Amino acid sequence: MAQNSDSYAALDLGSNSFHLLIASFHEDKLRVIDRHKDMVRLAAGLDDDGRLSDTAQERALESLAKMADRLRGVPRRQIRVVGTNTLRAATNANEFMAKAETVLGLPINIISGTEEARLVYLGVANDFAPEKQRRLVIDIGGGSTELVIGTNTPRQLESLPMGCVSFSMRYFKNGDISEKAFKKAVNAARQMIGPYVEPFRAQWDEAVGSSGTIRSIGKILAEQQFSEAGYISVEGLEKLKDQVIATDNSRNLNIPGLSDDRKEVFVGGFAVLYALFQELDMQGLHVSAYAIREGIVHDLAGRLHHRDKREDTIKQFIIQYGIDGAQGDRIAELCTRLLPAVTQHLSTPEQEAEALLRWAAQLHELGLAIAHGGYHKHGAYILGNADMPGFSRQEQARLSFLVANHRRKPKQPSTQTYGITADWPLICILRLACIFYRRRQPKKLPDAISLNSPQADQLNLSIPEDWLNMNPLIAADLEDEAELLNKSLNITLSIERKN
Repeated sequence: MAQNSDSYAALDLGSNSFHLLIASFHEDKLRVIDRHKDMVRLAAGLDDDGRLSDTAQERALESLAKMADRLRGVPRRQIRVVGTNTLRAATNANEFMAKAETVLGLPINIISGTEEARLVYLGVANDFAPEKQRRLVIDIGGGSTELVIGTNTPRQLESLPMGCVSFSMRYFKNGDISEKAFKKAVNAARQMIGPYVEPFRAQWDEAVGSSGTIRSIGKILAEQQFSEAGYISVEGLEKLKDQVIATDNSRNLNIPGLSDDRKEVFVGGFAVLYALFQELDMQGLHVSAYAIREGIVHDLAGRLHHRDKREDTIKQFIIQYGIDGAQGDRIAELCTRLLPAVTQHLSTPEQEAEALLRWAAQLHELGLAIAHGGYHKHGAYILGNADMPGFSRQEQARLSFLVANHRRKPKQPSTQTYGITADWPLICILRLACIFYRRRQPKKLPDAISLNSPQADQLNLSIPEDWLNMNPLIAADLEDEAELLNKSLNITLSIERKN
């Protein structure tokens, strides 16, 4: 299927279903070009050790082969593939992702639960006219449930490890349904929700639900006239509960409006929603046609049109951790100036490399908020583990790796995070920029300072002789750096003194 250059694509690798959305924008409104959904049941493939079974992987790869065919014609930089709860949890996720990226020919971004919640909210918010009233958004997925409160932007976000697949497998084994099992599932969900109730209770003017479980319940209630179309009432939910627990097995859930492919995981998702109504004292819930994939498309379009959430996060971190922004900007500017010399040797795409290098420069002193000793390690830990709206886990790991290696002896990346490669020329640029501005001098460096790199393991710095003579400590640092890079990475840094 051919699309034009204005099309965007979001592929959501959910715990229950894989969803593909291809869309464009007309007067800032989303216009759908194509949709595709496969019920992959990825979460059902997790064993007791958290490993994703070969069978589940095969189902997923078959689906991705179809998705890859539909994505042909969409510009690569306008496609984003996102993995959620099951890929966060699977102990062999790296193994699966290597296969999946080969089939897709695209990188997969694993996102945190709170980032998933943010994207869900962004999608749902664009399904409604912008309003000042507070909105609660609930999304019940296959392995997790996201709760968000906000107005035009999210304010309070939580992601809880309960979903339609995981709860159906845990509390309704082999599809068996009983009132006792239903109560047990509801109580378990209420226990998970309980610690988060107070920040959410009575903090909204309107509640909205998204994704398959909630849309399915909304459709059932409307078909049986238990609630008006597009709305789930507490009274309708009680009537549906009576129908559900009167059935002995999920295979026999012959309820008007319930599709056959939803039956197997319906009761677990219904128990989660029922618990949410009870714990949050909800009287009703509007049903949205939008979900995380619409949020991904809006977020992706924002990145390409100077509305990148990641930029906001970087600014927030600078404020939150009291980072010297002027020093970070000086180093970022020099990094950007030196970067073209090494781009041909990088495995990271040029635009991504430029952004990561700039952000790392702006945040390289983040760890000083904890302690001066080993501050590069403290900063790297924060960047690798903090909630960073807009960033995927891989992006955070790359940023963390850059900051960890901006000083002292370079260390190889951890093998725990898939997709992290050591682009040493990129790190060398950051290290050199930090050396040049070690004295935190506000003056711009001479334009005559230049860098070239004929090979990935060779860096040639050209610096005016008189400038080096005026800055003997920086000259000494550069000599030490050359020795360290040669010993640690087998990279040759030569320094040419120009007259």
